[in-house]
Amino acid sequence: MFISENNLAALAGISNYTAQRWAANGVYPSRTLNGVRGFDMEELRDLPEVQSMLESKWEEEREVTPLRQYNSIELFAGGGGLALGMSLAGFHHVLLNEFDTSACKTLKTNKPDWNVIEGDVRHIDFTPLRGKVDFLSGGFPCQAFSYAGKGAGFNDTRGTLFFELARAVQEIQPKVFMGENVKGLTSHENGRTLDTIRNAIAELGYTLVEPRVLKAIMYQVPQKRERLILIAIRNDIAKHVEFHWPAPYERVLTLRDALYKGVIFDRDVPESEGVKYPEKKKRVLELVPQGGDWRNLPEDIAKEYMGGSWLLGGGKTGMARRLSLDEPSLTLTCSPCQKQTERCHPLETRPLTVREYARIQTFPDYWQFQGTMTEKYKQIGNAVPVNLAWAVGRSLIRLFNDIQTTFPSETEDCRDAVQEIIREQSKLVVVKDKATQTSTILQTYKQLNFLDIFDQYADAPIVENTMVQEDMVEYGNGGHVYIDHTKNCFVGLVKKDNMEQYIDKSAKIYYTGKKFPATVALNKLYYFMPYLKGKGIRDLYLIKIARVGTRNEGQESEDKTDFRLVFEIEFVKQLFDDYKLVELKIWHTFTDTTIKEIAMM
Repeated sequence: MFISENNLAALAGISNYTAQRWAANGVYPSRTLNGVRGFDMEELRDLPEVQSMLESKWEEEREVTPLRQYNSIELFAGGGGLALGMSLAGFHHVLLNEFDTSACKTLKTNKPDWNVIEGDVRHIDFTPLRGKVDFLSGGFPCQAFSYAGKGAGFNDTRGTLFFELARAVQEIQPKVFMGENVKGLTSHENGRTLDTIRNAIAELGYTLVEPRVLKAIMYQVPQKRERLILIAIRNDIAKHVEFHWPAPYERVLTLRDALYKGVIFDRDVPESEGVKYPEKKKRVLELVPQGGDWRNLPEDIAKEYMGGSWLLGGGKTGMARRLSLDEPSLTLTCSPCQKQTERCHPLETRPLTVREYARIQTFPDYWQFQGTMTEKYKQIGNAVPVNLAWAVGRSLIRLFNDIQTTFPSETEDCRDAVQEIIREQSKLVVVKDKATQTSTILQTYKQLNFLDIFDQYADAPIVENTMVQEDMVEYGNGGHVYIDHTKNCFVGLVKKDNMEQYIDKSAKIYYTGKKFPATVALNKLYYFMPYLKGKGIRDLYLIKIARVGTRNEGQESEDKTDFRLVFEIEFVKQLFDDYKLVELKIWHTFTDTTIKEIAMM
């Protein structure tokens, strides 16, 4: 099997120059294939990375399946690279947490059945899940740690997001947990950060598997990306089992494998949105050949393009860089066209599109990213490559199967515990600070006391509206409907047993659940939009009357002591062509907003 000089350099962790010197000096026999210089991998067996690929057990490990359902939680989930890889391996996610709104929308859009909590992890109490979760993971951001404490352990991680990962471990007590980070964490603060993390893991009662930096190109990822993986096993289990790192794929994949039909994808990359170069920059990059950079430019053009960077040391190989179809992509950043880390398309003079970015990270084409184009690039650029996560996930499933064989146990039912956590989170009113990735709690939602409302209003309605235009009733016959976009609109979750009447737009009454937020100003409510579970919102109704009623009002099963808020409603208009998923902000059940704000969601 042939491997080019450049790809061998990426695989073995050496410079391109060293690989070229090996060929020139006959350290390994040189070969040429289609005009590209390289080597026969069989003649490189003394290199550990090459040997592991030649003896790959990738296909064998793909057959690993869980002996039972292993419950998992992921923190700092981002756009879902790690979560999707772990799910493909066989883990059952019971809860995910992410701070960024757009990333949460991505997770919810692609996996509506995942319980995604948007918000600051610092505000989540995980104790209801203690002893119910098998595995916890998270790619925690790396911040400067405090080293004031002599032990440099758990308490010295306070104020960092690793501390929150560790706190979740302490509260949940999973059998195994995993942390993921950039390669640079190994040398951060001269190694003191990693030492602090090691000590903290020991204090938690876990045994850390010797950490490894995994090269994504060894795991069917067409990208030169490296990630540090930390895996820790609870002490009562650790001495009875052994974790085995994943086997690599049989060869190094290239950008050609990402953009065209082949090993990873069953079709060429679909068209998608993407940023564009300014004309001046485009004219410069048109001069750069495939796989080239600023060094391929005429000197006068290079000097002008690079500005002050021309005088700096270093190779500056990320500047004016055009990728090559026959090499893995350089590590993706949060933007495809930053001057210092250029990622120009190999054949066309433009940055990589959103879908091309996603393919290089091995996201499947069905995985749709939400938010602005900038937010999509950021979610993809920050992600763990899906195939890398999948490979590590299979090794973890194998570990859990060994644990299950040694310590047989049943899968715990986490549903009530998860709902308890979600309910507590829904009571919080917070203000986010995107710059610091933190939020401040302002208030909690309070529940409306239906009994007090009933005593106050008796048989009188709380709210009574009239039609704003007489021709509103002509809507079904093609009449025009006037919508006041400034009026308050209440969005409420509809339970499955009541969905049909909302699908055919015949609903006349909406009952709330037992719990209704006292923060909603009932006297200002004007419109109502039903939220159908699994579908979202589409239709607009007028709230004619809001009053207190009882469950199953007027039916034989009516309970006259079970008070509910009742909206008498009338269909006005289908506001969207199809159902639109939006976030229900209050207890994940209600949203109090306006028509104008809904139109902007």
